[in-house]
Amino acid sequence: MTSRKLILLASSAAAIAWWGPAAADDVADGSAQVEELIVTAQKREQKTLDVPIAITAYSRANLDRLGVQEFEELSLYVPGFEVQNQSPNNPGFVMRGITSDSGEATNEPRVSVFQDGVSISKSRGSYIELFDLERVEIAKGPQSTLYGRGALIGAVNLVQAKADPTGWAASSKVEAGNFGYAMFESMLNMPVSDTFAVRVAGRLKKRDGFVENLLGGKDFNSTNTAAGRVVLNWRPTEKLSADLIYNYERDRPSGTSFKSLTYLPTNPTTGAVIGDLGRNSGAALSASDGFEGGKDLGLDRTVWGVTALVDYTISDSLSLSSITAYREFDSLEVFDADGFSLPLFVFAEDAQGKQTSQELRLNYDGGGKLTAFGGVSYFHEDGFQRVPLQFNEKIFALHSAGVMPKPRGLSLPVINALAPAALKSAHRETSANYGETTAYDVFADATYKLTDKLELTGGVRYTHDDKTSGYGARLENGGSVAGGSTPTLARGLFLQPTKNGLPEYQDLTDEGLTYRVVGRYAASEQLSFYASYARGRRPKILTVAAPAAPGGPVRFNELPAEKVDSYEVGAKSELFERRLSLEGSVYHYSYDNFQTSVLNSAGQIVAANAGEAAATGFEGQLNLRPTSNLEVFGTYAYNHARFGNGIFEGNSFRLSPDHSLSLGARFTAQVPGGALAITPTYTWQSKVFFEANNDIPALQTNDTIQDELQESYGLMNLRVGYTPAQGPWQVEVFATNLLDEEYIKDAGNTGGAFGIPTFIAGEPRYYGVSFSIRY
Repeated sequence: MTSRKLILLASSAAAIAWWGPAAADDVADGSAQVEELIVTAQKREQKTLDVPIAITAYSRANLDRLGVQEFEELSLYVPGFEVQNQSPNNPGFVMRGITSDSGEATNEPRVSVFQDGVSISKSRGSYIELFDLERVEIAKGPQSTLYGRGALIGAVNLVQAKADPTGWAASSKVEAGNFGYAMFESMLNMPVSDTFAVRVAGRLKKRDGFVENLLGGKDFNSTNTAAGRVVLNWRPTEKLSADLIYNYERDRPSGTSFKSLTYLPTNPTTGAVIGDLGRNSGAALSASDGFEGGKDLGLDRTVWGVTALVDYTISDSLSLSSITAYREFDSLEVFDADGFSLPLFVFAEDAQGKQTSQELRLNYDGGGKLTAFGGVSYFHEDGFQRVPLQFNEKIFALHSAGVMPKPRGLSLPVINALAPAALKSAHRETSANYGETTAYDVFADATYKLTDKLELTGGVRYTHDDKTSGYGARLENGGSVAGGSTPTLARGLFLQPTKNGLPEYQDLTDEGLTYRVVGRYAASEQLSFYASYARGRRPKILTVAAPAAPGGPVRFNELPAEKVDSYEVGAKSELFERRLSLEGSVYHYSYDNFQTSVLNSAGQIVAANAGEAAATGFEGQLNLRPTSNLEVFGTYAYNHARFGNGIFEGNSFRLSPDHSLSLGARFTAQVPGGALAITPTYTWQSKVFFEANNDIPALQTNDTIQDELQESYGLMNLRVGYTPAQGPWQVEVFATNLLDEEYIKDAGNTGGAFGIPTFIAGEPRYYGVSFSIRY
């Protein structure tokens, strides 16, 4: 730990020591208690202490205090949960070492993301802004019986704030900071009558890119987001409540900074060096002329959906819940995947998806020993992913032959002079994969109290899937000269075309059971223990790949269902009159048919069965409030996740640190005219690899250096706010990555298959000021 970190932590400790005794007189008034959250992870309202699951939950107020606006920021404070955000279109959600990030339409998620019980788990539509929420619940471990699709190893549920007919409310916030940061959000709750209300909320956020574009134009990794929500609530009787929710978001950030450490950034015309090989320094990237109609690097993504929630009380013990939803996402992202200025290749991804879902659930709670629910659900999804690519055959030929000097490279004029004239400067190929799924679920879950202290829970879910997978590929401007095309046979370089460039389809049917058994013992009202066994399952998938020869059949490959068996024991407590909340869990899971993504020699990302895997871990979280002026919180996760056999035997899971922790405090003091609140936090994680091969040279074709990893690092954040004694407003200054730690989010990527891996920088120090007001 550096001296700067020690100074900051020591300063925080000194402040705690100074403010703590000053607030001692406030202890007796009962205000010095940890926030008690009510969650619905088990489809009924419960205190987190009473839920026999490793669950982390944050209220809207706590999210605001931490400055959390996105999943990536949220994951820093959730043990066992990691989120990688390359762009809103390409996130990776990681739960207990298991990653869900594939954008293929044929694939299934492993970590589910929900909005009010509606799955939004498809990778290209799952990363959304977190605003105007009631709370966030993150449940770790197999949760298929509770949440259904994709909850193989965990689930995240966003509970959005609903319209309230009992009173008017409004709030607004404005923020500004470095890198041209500007954010505005607002909320208005409007009662129309005693039984009907409307709530409107939205956020606009912009920030310039933090990686310099050395060729001019927009800097890379910017933010440009507009998100909005309209919620209608109708309560005509005490027995019926209905919510209609419309969500919309559009993201238009600049391109992702894929940075090559093989070739220096140069002027493509003159060959003059204009940058260095630093992982976090400026990049020289561009889209080739004419690619995708001349579109610039960057993303244009739209996500929207409509959800209807209906709850009807049938009797004192029975109620019926209905969740109806329709959702769409549409995104086009253009990226320079080679990581340097010469147009070796440029890619795009055009992903679209539509889904419809319906769930009916009957809930029973008679106030006695038995609590239960059961129901049925329907899910239909139709999507595709189109991947156009363009490459310069001249550069490709010289790079493959080792003619391009490293690390400098050559200029375009020199390349045109050296390369055979017949090679094309722009060759284009396009592939597309298609996926359609119709699923039916039947599920039930029951908890029975054997005694006042001991209860048993059992749950089961049956799922039937009908799937159709498809694939097509075509050559956009003739065959590849470098690929060996002849006058009678047009060949591709990266992939071979399907017959007449048309897609082929194949069907798959799958069915399976998931289940859980849980025992909970309440030693007292403040202390409980639990033990559980759960089976998680990811359905079979039908992977697709290009034909082996032009016009040949599509290569379909059925991968078996992934199965995870998880064993867990945990304890939860609220001690010292709820001034201390402390909980922890130990788990072990074994994994069969682990499906991972690998880069083949043509630069295509394809699915593969990596065999068996296992993980053993611990997760803990603490919240301490010794006085009304001071709160201390922290989390720690240990996860030893390794492949058990196959080509990756002994390797670490990708994007999965063995250790991660967060520490923070919030202390307040009365100052003239109001109160001052200071919230320092520090998050840390150990080394991570970015691919299942752990960048081991023996497991790769063109890469002989193990450098595609991130060593351990920590991030220091600080927020200082002032709230007046009179007046509903607050002003705050904030800084994230206060010490300007340099780190990377990802490495390898498409370039890794050609011996030119690329690196994506993490965010630098951000700082700014915030003004908020509530009515």
